[in-house]
Amino acid sequence: MSEELDILKRALKREKAARKQAEQILEGKSRELYDLTQELKQLNEQLEDGLTKKTSELQGVFDNLVDAYVLMDISGNVVKMNNSAKNLFGYDIDQEKLNIVTLIYKEDYQYAMTSFQELVTKGSFSDYQARVYTKDKGVRTVHINASLIRNKNNQPVAAQGIVRDITYELEQNRVFDEQKKQLSVIVENSSLGIALTQFGKILQTNKAFQNFLGYTKEELIQKEVKDISLKEEYALSSENMEKMNNGKIDHFSVNKRYVRSDGSNVWAKTNVAAVRNPDKTIKYQVALIEDITDQLESEKQRDLLVKNLEKMNLELSEYAHVVSHDLKSPLRSIYALVNWIKEDYSSAFDKTGLGHLSMIERTLEKMETLINDILSYSRAGNKENLESQQIDLNTLISDIKNVVLIPDNTEVYCKQKLPVINGDKTRIQQVFQNLIGNAVMYMDKEKGQIEIDYSDQNTHYQFKIKDNGPGIKEQYHTKIFKMFESVGNHKNSTGIGLAIVKKIVELYEGKIWLESSPEKGTTFYFTLKK
Repeated sequence: MSEELDILKRALKREKAARKQAEQILEGKSRELYDLTQELKQLNEQLEDGLTKKTSELQGVFDNLVDAYVLMDISGNVVKMNNSAKNLFGYDIDQEKLNIVTLIYKEDYQYAMTSFQELVTKGSFSDYQARVYTKDKGVRTVHINASLIRNKNNQPVAAQGIVRDITYELEQNRVFDEQKKQLSVIVENSSLGIALTQFGKILQTNKAFQNFLGYTKEELIQKEVKDISLKEEYALSSENMEKMNNGKIDHFSVNKRYVRSDGSNVWAKTNVAAVRNPDKTIKYQVALIEDITDQLESEKQRDLLVKNLEKMNLELSEYAHVVSHDLKSPLRSIYALVNWIKEDYSSAFDKTGLGHLSMIERTLEKMETLINDILSYSRAGNKENLESQQIDLNTLISDIKNVVLIPDNTEVYCKQKLPVINGDKTRIQQVFQNLIGNAVMYMDKEKGQIEIDYSDQNTHYQFKIKDNGPGIKEQYHTKIFKMFESVGNHKNSTGIGLAIVKKIVELYEGKIWLESSPEKGTTFYFTLKK
């Protein structure tokens, strides 16, 4: 019995020890389970935080997506759209229902249904382009890429699409294409030759350039610029092209000869401009070619004509000097002879005879004045002996008043102080003296007035000399500036004075004209370049 009791005690002891061991194991496992639970809880919180963050980020991308985003169920009811979609279509699905069919443009309905069928069959479509209605009945053209959304059983439950408004883009492309066509017409029908080149290679030409050289379009694109240029002249163009390629210049102009298909040479003015890539490297060059063969020949003829005219003017001036000398000598002899006759034989002539001798003297004086005027006219336009100095016109007018015989009943005055100008004093004095002298000579009023004034016209001075004399009929306004033309029949007028004035005024790159009518006086205007 004692032995069984010992066995029982030992068994209870082993059971107690086993239970204690089991409790220790259970306590350890519980602790592990708790730690794992806490770790899982922490991981779950991190996952939820990350998911919330990602959801917020995706929502931000969704709301701020530049293109419109539309999500619809399989029946076409729009269930979600971003701000761009709301702005494009004008609908807010939070306030009203919208089915995608409402947006389909009437004439594009069948095309839309075909595309939707493609979406259902293939699961997506791209590059769909069609017109859509907006809420305010506007029409926009859009580009759409769409795809199906499926559930876990692979059944389609919704569809989503990225919609981009390409209305403005298409309009810009249309305008660009139209302008491109217009430019092409202008280029093809331009009278100037136009060539597109790239590093010396001819890429494209227009009809004018093809006709200019006698080559076809196909023949020219097989050539380089050097093939149609004279070797001795190509170096200059090549040097400029090198500067253009290096970015030193963007355009240049050169006169050069081209070699035509028949081997002949033609002169042309060539303007070359660079068209560059964004990195400033040469994309190609555009050349405008103008035939100047006739122009150069005309310039050659003009230069020859100018030289001949200069030679003739010199000969004419020399001839005028010789003629004036040869004419003055016998005139003076006749004048002296008439004076001798009057002195020695005055008693032999009656009053009529003496009158005739006086008439001869006056005629001789007038002839000498005429010769002097002709000589002055021949000198007036001569630039070779043209002097330049500062001229105080106020002093000049005072000097003229002392030279021209001004009657007591006539007043010559300046309305304001006149400027100091640069010019040849003798010629400038001729201008003012002739105009003032004519006004005095033809004055017919009891109280004559001759007013001198000016205005500053930037590059020129404009002067006016106004009188209250008899006036000049309109038919003579141009005629009086010609040689030997005058109004009236004044004994002291040779008809050359105003021709001299006009010649001097034009020498200073100016103009002269008048305003006048009978009995209302005359105003002469003339300009002198500063």
